Amino acid sequence: MSPNRLEERILVCVNYGHSGSRLIKRGARLAEQLEAPLTVLVFDSLPEEEYKHDKEVDMSLFKELADDYGAELIIEKSNSYDITKVIARTAKEKQASQIIIGQIVESLWSTLIGGSIINELLEKAPFADLHVVPKERSDETDDWNFERGIHAYLLQQEDGTYELHFDDSEGSTIDGVFFKHLQTDFNSGIFAFSDNGHIFEVRVEDGTVHQLVDIDDV
Repeated sequence: MSPNRLEERILVCVNYGHSGSRLIKRGARLAEQLEAPLTVLVFDSLPEEEYKHDKEVDMSLFKELADDYGAELIIEKSNSYDITKVIARTAKEKQASQIIIGQIVESLWSTLIGGSIINELLEKAPFADLHVVPKERSDETDDWNFERGIHAYLLQQEDGTYELHFDDSEGSTIDGVFFKHLQTDFNSGIFAFSDNGHIFEVRVEDGTVHQLVDIDDV
């Protein structure tokens, strides 16, 4: 049992992907209810070049959320099979009393190792309560059915809309990352960009952004 067991401390464990933001928000709500400090642990196990743009967007969102909730953000470069070791070590260092992971992390680890991350963590971190959030709850109603992000640009048109481009030779006005929807042959999906330190995600329909409004505000 942790020496400070009566003082609640929350550790949220996420990997890259849209559900990471949902898990952080869920952990923040629990931390607020318990008046507990919050730590966010991010696993960086994806190939650098292959997932470069995805990481840029996700990490910007994670950092922004951590700042908003006053959480400590820890980034650990590790292999997928080291997940339990990293979680247990961080939980011990931070004296965590509650550990939150998503079902996606559990499924990934089980597929690679053939065992359950839950059993491993119960053995390696017996001082903390473990919460595994089901995929449908961590993602809520927002399924992330998009391809890997690619560098792209938006060029403003005379009618106030924005046209998607993949080079900036035409004087594009906004630089960002485009995530194409898996279920379309057109350039439809989400365009993410940074503005004054905040990450915005806008919808792209057949190569056009009709309004520069964050999808969370629609």
